Amino acid sequence: MDRSINLAIVGATGLVGEAIIKLLADRKFPVGELFVLASENGTGSKVSFAGKSLTVGKADDFDFSQVEIALFAAGASVSQALAPHAAECGVVVVDLSPAFRYEADIPLVVAGVNDEMLAQAREQNLVACADASTVQLVRALKPLTEQGPLQEVVVTQFQAASATGKAGVDQLAQQSVRLLNGLAPSEAAQAQIAFNVLPVSGQMQENGFTSEELKLILETRRVLADQPLSVQVTMVRVPVFYGYGQSVSLRSIQGLSAAQCYTLWDGDEDMSVEDSDDPQAVSPVAMVEGPPAMRISRVREEMEAGGGLSYFSVADNVRWGAALNAVKIVEKLLKDYL
Repeated sequence: MDRSINLAIVGATGLVGEAIIKLLADRKFPVGELFVLASENGTGSKVSFAGKSLTVGKADDFDFSQVEIALFAAGASVSQALAPHAAECGVVVVDLSPAFRYEADIPLVVAGVNDEMLAQAREQNLVACADASTVQLVRALKPLTEQGPLQEVVVTQFQAASATGKAGVDQLAQQSVRLLNGLAPSEAAQAQIAFNVLPVSGQMQENGFTSEELKLILETRRVLADQPLSVQVTMVRVPVFYGYGQSVSLRSIQGLSAAQCYTLWDGDEDMSVEDSDDPQAVSPVAMVEGPPAMRISRVREEMEAGGGLSYFSVADNVRWGAALNAVKIVEKLLKDYL
C-alpha cells in the first residue's frame, strides 16, 4: 500500500473498537489521521494508538467528509442512524453490526472468502462485515469447497460472554464473584451464566430457532451462495469471557477425507490445524494471547466411511472474528478498490 488514508472508528471505546485500533497499529496500516468516536458517554476519554494518545470525539457531531473509510463497531442502532449519512459524504463505511447484512445491494463480506464482492463497495459506499460466528465457520469451509460442493453442515457453537460486548463480560465476572462468595446472582440478571450453560443465545423465534442461530444460517448461505448447502445450527452460551468454539460436522457431495482437509487448510496465515493432545492448546482460552488466529482440531472422518467429516475450531470472537476481519477488508479496499 503506497498511500495513507484518514480513518474514523465509531465505537472506539467498545471491545471490538479497541481491538481494531490495536490491529491497525500492529499491522502498520498506513493511517494518515485516525478519528476515534463514540457515544456521548465515551466522549472525552483517551485512546492509545501507535504511541499517541487520542481523544474520543462524539460520533453524532463528526464531519465524515474528513475521512475516506469509517469503521462502525457500535451496534445496529448507531449504524442505522449514522452510516447512511457517512456514505452520502463519499466515505466507504465498513459496518460490523447486523444493520445492513441482509440488504441485497450491500455486499456481505468475509475477508479471504468472497473479497470479490468488494467491487460493489462504491455502489452504496457500504460494506457489511459478517458476524464473528460466520467468519469462523466459513473461513474453515471455503477451502474445502475446492474439493467439491458442500452439501450439509451441522454446527454447535459454544458462545462466549463477549458476544454481547462489555456488558456480557462484566455480567459473567460479577456473577462469578458473587457465587464464589456464597451470594446469588444479582436480581437484575436475566439468567445465570457463571458456572452454567444456557441453551438459548439470542431471541427465540416462532420456528424454534434463536436469532443468533438464524443469523449464522442466513449469513453462511449468503457468503457461500454458490454452494448447495443445508445449514443446521445450535448455539449455547457458555461461561467463557472470550473465544467461540464450533463443533462442525459436514458432508461434501464428493466426500472428504481428513488428509484432504489438512492439505486444503494448509497455508492460511491466521488459521492452523492442531494435532496436539493438550486440550488447553485448542481451547478458547488459548486464543486470547498472541496474534489473532483460528485453530482447528479433532478432525475425524465418519466411522461408517460415508464421506462425512467432523472438526472442532476455536477463535477469539473479538480480535479474530470481528476486528481482524474488518481490518483485512479495509486493507483489501485500499489495495484494490479505492
